[in-house]
Amino acid sequence: DGKVEVRNLIPPGMCPGHYDVKPSDVETLANSKAFLIHNWQQNMKSITGLVEAADNPGLIVKVIDVPDAPMVPDVQVEAIDKIAQALGEIDSENSAYYQQKAEERKQAVLAQGKAVGDRLREAKASEIKVICSDMQAEFVKWAGFDVIATYGRPEDLSVAEIEKLVNQAKQASAALVIDNLQSGGAGKSKAVAQDIGAIQIIISNFPGGFENTETWEKTIDKNVDLLLEALNEWREQHG
Repeated sequence: DGKVEVRNLIPPGMCPGHYDVKPSDVETLANSKAFLIHNWQQNMKSITGLVEAADNPGLIVKVIDVPDAPMVPDVQVEAIDKIAQALGEIDSENSAYYQQKAEERKQAVLAQGKAVGDRLREAKASEIKVICSDMQAEFVKWAGFDVIATYGRPEDLSVAEIEKLVNQAKQASAALVIDNLQSGGAGKSKAVAQDIGAIQIIISNFPGGFENTETWEKTIDKNVDLLLEALNEWREQHG
């Protein structure tokens, strides 16, 4: 209702740790009243440098301290609560309004989470062993899959770590290798999937990473669609 104007600084398809600040970002922050960041962004050079470059003495930095799993419904609900609290502290005149809108948003998130959760249970995702990016581990566990191993950023994976991952996956007969869109460099996970006879799948940690996924609801729908398509493909191949 015109109470807040929101600007997104980091593109949704990009890893926050790989993002290079642009002059337009500095200008945006220089003209902003508040800056909301994740707890894991507090000490990132791209963030601290951006705040310093903006040279905005009145800027209020609010850290939204929630687990690093934004696509998990319960985590999203926790974030909504903390964002509403932060907005209420910044703009106390409209605090009740933010709380009301937060309650509406939380109910929508929980309803969507139940709907996609029912789809995953119906597909018997809990019977499926997978390996996945550590950036997606909590979401994949929430989805019900049996996560037998995780891996870090592609650029940090050594040959020895990949070999260990392949051995773990083979021993467990992992069906899926689930990668994170924002981490980039999906070639390594594709090679692992081919080596163990699994299906590689890439899902997103943020809304807007894929086309037509500008909302949290559309993103979790897309992620689950991709997971179930990969699961069906694996079952068709293995019976």
